[in-house]
Amino acid sequence: MRKVLFATWLLLSVLAAFGRDALAVSSGSGANVKTDVTVTSHVPLFGKLCPLEERLFADATDRQLDEFSLLQSALIAGGVRRAETLQLYEEQFAALVDQLRESCTPACPPRERAKKIFEFMHRRVLSGGYRIDCTYLRATLDEGRFNCLSASVLFNCLAAEFDLPVCGLEIPGHAMSRLLLDAGPLDLETTCPGWFQLTDDPAKQAEAVARTVGHISPKDRSKAREVSPVEIAAMIYYNRGVDLLAEKQFAEAAAANAKALRLDPASTTARGNLLAVLNNWAIELGAADRHAEAVELLREGLAFDPKYEPFVLNYVHVHHKWVEQLRRVGKLDKALDVLAHAAEELPEEEYFQLAPLQLRSRKVVGGRR
Repeated sequence: MRKVLFATWLLLSVLAAFGRDALAVSSGSGANVKTDVTVTSHVPLFGKLCPLEERLFADATDRQLDEFSLLQSALIAGGVRRAETLQLYEEQFAALVDQLRESCTPACPPRERAKKIFEFMHRRVLSGGYRIDCTYLRATLDEGRFNCLSASVLFNCLAAEFDLPVCGLEIPGHAMSRLLLDAGPLDLETTCPGWFQLTDDPAKQAEAVARTVGHISPKDRSKAREVSPVEIAAMIYYNRGVDLLAEKQFAEAAAANAKALRLDPASTTARGNLLAVLNNWAIELGAADRHAEAVELLREGLAFDPKYEPFVLNYVHVHHKWVEQLRRVGKLDKALDVLAHAAEELPEEEYFQLAPLQLRSRKVVGGRR
């Protein structure tokens, strides 16, 4: 799902996160993704990593996790910063596993094991209700609130404790769990408590999902992508980016999406969200007449993806506003310098060719007065 909204001159990009009723934007191919871009001379796009993140990202260099579990990586991606806090959640999770072992034994067939885990999860943990913005596992463990991503992560963590082969499933606008059985994959809508009871009735499954989350579970899974623990952590990071953007914490939102791309360079959602964050950040700066900063941000954005049209459109418009402001205060030489620099970077844009001529004409006329 992709949508671009126009408001006067501003081309606004709408962000997406799996587990959200939001829309994605993307510039297309995710090839040759750069995740080490510097947004400005003083704001690194990648952001500062805490010690736990440094270890996690080092572990994930080969796209696999050896030092960290899915539980640990999900908690870190969701904002846990202290080793002591991480350990507390691990102990809380271990207590749940101990309770589950009373009814779920290795003697149970895999599908029956999965059913017991699924029903225990909903009965014992997911008691706080569905919340579209509850991506973070710590809130799920603390308060029982969940969305499709946090519920799927929790199920996968529990399944791993009982030797069930499982992976995440990323679908545009949604997340699920996939159980890898000998008879074939079994996809689980983890937000639906009665999913196993309704496996023979897809229509009732859809109704049950709609009652829980407010929309029907995607039927077309042709675009579904199996995701590893590392890629699940990336999904959590770009969901954080959506939350941060909503709060207009642009630098932090950009950093969250850049971290997602560092973990999962193939994620078109993280890439599209990052582009949109930079674009909307520049829009905010331009609206505040901080034109030089907006231009610098758009310049960095164009270096990251020169084919992303909103960057080009807003680069031209911010310059137009900046030049008009300089003209009004009589700084025509400065305005000409600004345009000359812009013309070197986007020589094909007609505005940067015509505006200097108009300014020089005004300058000559002004001199004769």
